[in-house]
Amino acid sequence: MDKKEKQLSDYQSHLSSWNKTHNLVSKSQVENISEHIEDSLSIGTYLGKNIIDLGSGGGLPGIPLAIMYPKKNFYLVESNTKKSAFLLNAATKLNLENTHVLNTRIESLDINLLPETFDIVVRAVGTTEFILNLVAHLLRNKGTFLKLMKTENQFSQENIPNGYIVKKVEKYPSKAKDKTRILVTICAE
Repeated sequence: MDKKEKQLSDYQSHLSSWNKTHNLVSKSQVENISEHIEDSLSIGTYLGKNIIDLGSGGGLPGIPLAIMYPKKNFYLVESNTKKSAFLLNAATKLNLENTHVLNTRIESLDINLLPETFDIVVRAVGTTEFILNLVAHLLRNKGTFLKLMKTENQFSQENIPNGYIVKKVEKYPSKAKDKTRILVTICAE
């Protein structure tokens, strides 16, 4: 087992252990953690150098991506203090020097704490319109993109508010139950 495989295994064990008392992922999803990790990793090649994981929760997709892409910078944004404590503990335990935990709401996030340009990755947080309202202040910056992990069916039923354009929709390989997983890239007009 190489270093990255060991880190992924340690992360999975750590997440399962903390989940018993902190409800980081739903109890029904605990058995599928390895699938969620694989799903998270499948978007790695579509991301730039600086990544915000919005609503990081139990660290998906941010922590597995930080393990596999040590030269990229990850900012795990989580407003829940218990979940942020887990993220900080996991990043420290796994020795992820490329990972920063920000215990705040995205709307309150100080843009001065972030690099000039970045990708905002969102997995299982809400509708496209809801998310765009949360990150509107960040998307004003040219070179900043919202990357939504969705299914084709979910996305086809959602609205894109005026002022935003869908730059790309990429189908990515997934071992999740729904094989129609897509990564939608959106930016301000």
